[in-house]
Amino acid sequence: MVIDNEPIRRRVESELQALRAAIEECEQQIVRHETFDLPAFRQWMAVECGDLLREQRALEDRLRLLRGRLAAIEGLTQHGIRNVAAAFYWFHEIEQERRAVPPYVQRAWEEVTVGRPEPHRTHSVEVGRFDAEDAGSTEENAGAEFSTEFRREFTEGAHPEGGEASEPGREELGLVKKLKSFFRKIAMLLHPDSAGLVSNQELELWYQAQRAYEERDIVTLERVLARCDRVGTNCRTLSELREFVRQANIRLAALQESITSFGRSPSWRFLLLSKSELQARLMIVRGELRELIRELAQDAARLEQALQRIERKAERWVKRRQGMEKQLMLGI
Repeated sequence: MVIDNEPIRRRVESELQALRAAIEECEQQIVRHETFDLPAFRQWMAVECGDLLREQRALEDRLRLLRGRLAAIEGLTQHGIRNVAAAFYWFHEIEQERRAVPPYVQRAWEEVTVGRPEPHRTHSVEVGRFDAEDAGSTEENAGAEFSTEFRREFTEGAHPEGGEASEPGREELGLVKKLKSFFRKIAMLLHPDSAGLVSNQELELWYQAQRAYEERDIVTLERVLARCDRVGTNCRTLSELREFVRQANIRLAALQESITSFGRSPSWRFLLLSKSELQARLMIVRGELRELIRELAQDAARLEQALQRIERKAERWVKRRQGMEKQLMLGI
C-alpha cells in the first residue's frame, strides 16, 4: 500500500518556512540594536552621564590600588613574613624605596612579584542591567554600558580573601560543552561525510563553522546553526524536515529569550524613544550609576579601614622592634 505523504511534507515545509521567517525577524531586531541603538546609547551616556562615569572610574582606580596593596601584603605573609604588621612595614619600605631590605624580605618580595600577571582592568565602566562591552578610549569608556556580572564580581569577590578560583573553571567547562554541542549539530547537517552532496552555500557555512569552532566563537556557531538549514529542503527526507522544525523552534525560543533580555536594557530601541521617554531613561540610568558609585565608595572605605588597621599594628610592631634594638645596644 502506497502512502502519499506529500500533504504532510507540504505542511512541515510550511511550518519550517514560518519559523525561518520568525527567526530572521528576531535576528534583524538584534542586529539593529547592536548596529544603531547601542552606539547611539553610548554616545548619549558620554554626554549626559560623563560626570558620574568619571567619578566611577576614579573609585575603580582607587579600589584597584587598595586591593593591590592588600594583595601584596598578604603575599608577603604567605612567603616567609608571618607577621602581617611586619609585612606591611616592609612593603611600605619597598614601595617608598627608602632603604635596602634584608635578604629574607627580598626573597619573599620576589616570590610575590615574579610571575605575577600585568595589572589589567578588572572592571569596565559597566553595571546594573546595561549591556557589557569592552572599554576603549576615554570617551568610549564614558558611554560604555553595564552588566550584572560586574556588580556580582564586585560585591562578592576580587579582594585579597579570594574564594573565587573555581568559578572560571566551571564557566570554561560550560563554554566548551556548548561549543561542542553546536558544532556537533552543524556537522550532522553540513559535513560532506554526513550530509552527502552539499551545495556551495552549504559548504561555505561548513567552513565558517570550522573557523568559529577553532576560534571558540560561540556566537558565530549559533548563527551558522540557525542558517544551515535554510539552503534548501527539496532533497531532505520528511524526518530530516521534522528535525529542522525542532531545531528551528529551539533557535527561535533562544532568540526570543535574548530579545526579552535585551528589552530590559536601556539601550533597546533607543533611537525610537521620545523626549519624555529619554528623560525618564536618563533618571533611571543616573540613579543606577549613583547606586554603583555608593557601593564602590563603601568598598573603598572598607579596604582603607583594613589597611589602616594593619598600619596601626605595623606602628606598634616598629616601636617594639626599636625598643628591642635599644636594649641590645645597651647590653641589657
